Amino acid sequence: MTTTQQAADPAPFLSLSSISASYGGAWVLRDVSISMKQGEFLAVIGANTAGKSTLLKAISGLMPKVTGAISFMGHDLIATESHRIPALGIAHVPEGRHVFPDMTVEENLITGAFTRGRETSIAGTLTRIYDLFPRLKERRSQPAGTLSGGEQQMVAVGRGMMLEPKLLILDEPSLGLAPMVVEEMHERFHEIHASGVSVLLVEQNVSLALESAERAYVMASGEIEFEGAARDLANDDRIRRAYLGI
Repeated sequence: MTTTQQAADPAPFLSLSSISASYGGAWVLRDVSISMKQGEFLAVIGANTAGKSTLLKAISGLMPKVTGAISFMGHDLIATESHRIPALGIAHVPEGRHVFPDMTVEENLITGAFTRGRETSIAGTLTRIYDLFPRLKERRSQPAGTLSGGEQQMVAVGRGMMLEPKLLILDEPSLGLAPMVVEEMHERFHEIHASGVSVLLVEQNVSLALESAERAYVMASGEIEFEGAARDLANDDRIRRAYLGI
């Protein structure tokens, strides 16, 4: 490759190279490599024990033991303390929502702005979140712990968006939600993506994940098993048999 070609070929927006990760015992991830372009909607699918959530935690600096290399827009995430990663533009919405139950909806949302690392209008961002999730505006003074599961998921996503992220990481956002709510949430994810935010989705609903994403990785036992365009994977007989029951 010539020098000119190298200059025209920028580094990936997000890159994980030969990542292995553990909680101190056995390795949960083994030699995992993925890459993501800026502006992409990327999905990671697989069985419950595949290591998908561990992969997301490794990106966010929440794993105690990680080897390999993780870079985000040129930043070395392994060398970055976990509490400094959100300010780089990464919002991680964890599995299980984890709202602050005794705080109001609006107080929960505002906590998402504290780590964004730049001076912008919190009021302006709140307005955009309320436009995205009108139900939260109606309940902005209500304790988050009294909301339905779907409404709490809206709070969790809205809190992540208060960071004004470049990358939104979503871990099992449809878990435990009614089908109509799941469909509504995925419509909002597409709106977020259309606004210019890159989206990395881990989703138990494989059919919906492949319908939503542009490209996907399939994990099994802590390793990457397949990768490709989401549409191609949805039509792959191996994926259809293993994850779609077809």
